[in-house]
Amino acid sequence: MQVLKILSALAATLIAGCGNPNAVDSESLATQALWVGVRFEATGNGSTGVNVEINEGGRSGNDVRLSQNERLEVDANGFIVVLEEDEDFLDIDYEGRVTTDASDTLLTLSFYRADGSVNDGTRVTLPGIFAISSPSNDQEVVVGDVIDLQWAAPGSGMIALAITTQCSGFTRADFLDVPDNGSYAIDTAMLPGIQDPEIPRENGCALTVDLTRERHGTLDQAFRGGGFVSAVQMRTVKLQLAFN
Repeated sequence: MQVLKILSALAATLIAGCGNPNAVDSESLATQALWVGVRFEATGNGSTGVNVEINEGGRSGNDVRLSQNERLEVDANGFIVVLEEDEDFLDIDYEGRVTTDASDTLLTLSFYRADGSVNDGTRVTLPGIFAISSPSNDQEVVVGDVIDLQWAAPGSGMIALAITTQCSGFTRADFLDVPDNGSYAIDTAMLPGIQDPEIPRENGCALTVDLTRERHGTLDQAFRGGGFVSAVQMRTVKLQLAFN
């Protein structure tokens, strides 16, 4: 038993210490060899998070680890934050948070290289801010009820709607695009799978509704490996779903 504990501790240490063994140091790569994925996310708390992933050659390439002489910065209308490395097992990305989520905020990502060059052409603006006014968080609804989903201010075009149903031993997520006009009716009786006789009904289910506005921006042309930059405003309401 003691030997097993020692081996388990040693394995955990090796995992934590080595991280991603295939990661490539950024100084060894030219800018044009990089794939860069950038996502800004505002959830209504007054700030905006950013996550940046850099890979070698393409989306499925090796992770890139920034050297000590290189850094990523985000400028949100003059508020600047240096992104910090966040490494999980076999995954490296860079994260930070700016203290605004205002509509149309210009967000710029700059990549400072060891040779003194700066790639600052990655830009996107936040979509319009909004809030869900109905239903209320933790409100209880009964299967068969029609949920009157309301949000303001309405936008234009479409907005992404995700509905996740979680029951004991059962999870289902459904996604659709609906008009961004400020209202949408969700018929709980029509939720996919909710009438499945195998679903445990004694304790009810949890229902999570997510609304997401998204804008795509411009990636710096130097990143010839491709990538994307997007900014979203996402709002969530959680409900309790009971059976008759």
